[in-house]
Amino acid sequence: MDILAVIFTGIIGAVFGSFMNVLIVRVPKNISIIKPASYCPQCMEDIAWYDNIPVISYILLKGKCRHCKKNIPIMYPMTEILTALLFVVIYLKFGLSLMFFKYIIFVFLVLVVSLTDIYTAAGDFETGMIPTVYIALGIFIGLIFAVIEGYFVYYLAGIAGGYLVLFFPAYLYSKIRRKEGMGEGDFMFFAMIGAFTGLGSIPAILTFSAFFGIAAGLIVILLTKNKNYPIPFAPMLGVSAIIYVFFYELLNSYNWSSYILN
Repeated sequence: MDILAVIFTGIIGAVFGSFMNVLIVRVPKNISIIKPASYCPQCMEDIAWYDNIPVISYILLKGKCRHCKKNIPIMYPMTEILTALLFVVIYLKFGLSLMFFKYIIFVFLVLVVSLTDIYTAAGDFETGMIPTVYIALGIFIGLIFAVIEGYFVYYLAGIAGGYLVLFFPAYLYSKIRRKEGMGEGDFMFFAMIGAFTGLGSIPAILTFSAFFGIAAGLIVILLTKNKNYPIPFAPMLGVSAIIYVFFYELLNSYNWSSYILN
């Protein structure tokens, strides 16, 4: 194992995580990701480059803004660390290969969609938000890799399968209960996931997502006593998709249809 390559991959992951924070916070508010430069959301003062180094600056500043001394949201370093770790794990699993580049792009998109959904659901928005630009870009890039790998139809079927497997239950739910149970953004997100993982991944990812969704729902009910509290589903899909990427050999050995149908 090349230690320098692992360290470099981690640094790149942290940098991507820092950029991801910009996307998560600015895109839902229709703020340019280029201008203005990074600034403290509390006092609005510009952040100098040496205070904007992923993870390190947070540690050196002890988690506080240099200007107003208010706490820097823990979301920022946690996103950078998470992205760095996932990039390293992808490198360790796939090495410097086509699959490495495919899955760091995939994981980046999955994280930015999932975290944006959480951020908007918890923030000053009525519901979670999944910007369609990420979905369109992800499907486009996924199909490029599909062509390179020579399995275009398989991954195209993954797009259709990911969308439809959520669309039909949600459609029936809306007709029976007279209210929306899942947003179209979730269908589109699963379609994007299918563009990278293919049709065969759909049962496993769906099973894990349902399990995580039920677990999250029970936790929220216990903590809030509110049975109608909206829970973003995109993060469940995102976590499940990342698990699939790392353990697809094992997961593909199971008959997932039996778990779903029984």
